[in-house]
Amino acid sequence: MENLTEKVYECTLAVEAHMICDLLSRAGIAARVDGAFLSGVGGELPLGNTVKVRVTPETAADAREVIADWDKEQTGDVVPPSSASPRFRSTSWFFIGALVGGTFAFIMINSVKLSSVSGVDYDGDGRDDVTRIQIGTMPGMTTFDRNYDGTYDARWDFDSHGREMHYEADDNFDGRFEWQADAEYGQISRSVLDVDGDGRPEQVRQFRQGVLSSVDYHSASGEMVKREFYKSGLIDSAEYDEDADGMFERRVQFDSYAEPKL
Repeated sequence: MENLTEKVYECTLAVEAHMICDLLSRAGIAARVDGAFLSGVGGELPLGNTVKVRVTPETAADAREVIADWDKEQTGDVVPPSSASPRFRSTSWFFIGALVGGTFAFIMINSVKLSSVSGVDYDGDGRDDVTRIQIGTMPGMTTFDRNYDGTYDARWDFDSHGREMHYEADDNFDGRFEWQADAEYGQISRSVLDVDGDGRPEQVRQFRQGVLSSVDYHSASGEMVKREFYKSGLIDSAEYDEDADGMFERRVQFDSYAEPKL
C-alpha cells in the first residue's frame, strides 16, 4: 500500500479536491483525498481548509508542479485598454471585479446547494473506497478504490441525464488507467486496452446494447492479428491474420464450451 501522506493541496470544497486528485491521477501520480466532505444535498460546508490532497513524499514535488501548471492555465492577466485614463480604468475594473465576484459567489452558493459528495468505507480504514459526486439529483462522477490502497482505480463519468458516459479502470493497480470505455445511453459501446501506455491498443472490444460482440487483438507494432466474434456473451468464431498483411487467412468456429470445432 502506497504511503500517501504528503499534503500537496488544501481547500474547502471536496469537489475541488477530487478534481485535483483526478488531475494528478491522469498525470500518473497516485493521490487521495483526506478530510471532510460535502454532506447531503443541503450544501453543508466544512469549516476552514479541511479537505486535503495527499501523495507519496517521493512524488510530492512533481504533484505540486502539476498543480501549479494547472493553476497557471486557470488564471491570466488581463490588460485594460491603454486609451482609457487611469481613473477610468481603476473605476471600471472595480465594478467589473465586483460584478465578477458577485456572480462567482452566487454560482458557488447555488452550486454548493446542488452538489454533494458521499463516500463508503468498506474496510473501515477511514478512507472512502467508493466516492460519489452528485450535481443536484444527477450523478456526475463515481470513483472506486477496489484494492483498498487509498487511490481510486476505477471511475465512471455521467452525462447531464445521469447516464453512464465514460469509464476508465486500472485493473493491474499500477496507478495508470489502461482501460478506457465509452458508453451510449448508459451501456458500454466500446472499450480499449492499452497496457503499456504507448498509445497503441492491445485489445479493442465492441458491444451491442451493452453485450460483447467482438474483440480485436493487436500486435506490439499495432497490427490487428486476431478478431473474435461473440453471440450472447459466448465466443462463436475467430479470424486470424497470421502474417499481419491485413487479411484474415484462417477462421475457427467454437462450440458452447469455447472449444474449437473440428
